[in-house]
Amino acid sequence: MILKIFTLTLEPAKPVQFSLTEFRSYLTGKLGEYTALHKESTAGFIHRYPVVQCKQIRNSLIVMGISQGADFLFLLGEGRKEISNGNTACTILERDASVRTEEFGISGTTFTYEFLTPWLALNQQNAKKFYDLKGKPDRDAFMHRILVGNLETLAKSLDYKAPVPISCEAKLKFRIDRIDRENVIVFLGKFRTNLRIPDYFGIGQSVSQGFGTIRCIPDIPVPEDEGDAPPDSG
Repeated sequence: MILKIFTLTLEPAKPVQFSLTEFRSYLTGKLGEYTALHKESTAGFIHRYPVVQCKQIRNSLIVMGISQGADFLFLLGEGRKEISNGNTACTILERDASVRTEEFGISGTTFTYEFLTPWLALNQQNAKKFYDLKGKPDRDAFMHRILVGNLETLAKSLDYKAPVPISCEAKLKFRIDRIDRENVIVFLGKFRTNLRIPDYFGIGQSVSQGFGTIRCIPDIPVPEDEGDAPPDSG
């Protein structure tokens, strides 16, 4: 399938006072206004996957629009040097020349992706199952099933029906991050799949908050020891 994509790279005018949460809320509100104005022409709209995603990747603030979100973001930034909600202003550093199209779907070849932001793969129940597993092979097999499930969920949320099963292999490392005042297992690493996915898409939980952001990288074999998980805690 073909998806419309539009991307802006921003820089907060006042980094110390900048609130990414407030900025996301502002974009969500403006997207709602845009959608209401275009409710008569919703053919092709995506309803089960976040169509505007705001991500802090290293030192860059990237906002990506998908499908109707691409059209919305293009109009929001058109002719402007900054985007501001009154309290939070961001300078537009880079923008796509226009709304572009990218392919999503099963391919006859495979692609390797890396996680640019932590992947929130496990709910509370699955996190307990992961910890209870002893040994890397069992944990790897468990996370393989989770990753395939996340990729299948991504396809379904875009209303894409895969003509053949989605396959993947992964080299992942886990760590414990503090998120919303809780200790949460997150994953980083690489995976290879027969599903073609545009750069900066997110998979897993809290995609709209920037988690699970991926990027395609050259298909270079991953050293065996790169995927070794840290020893069991405790």
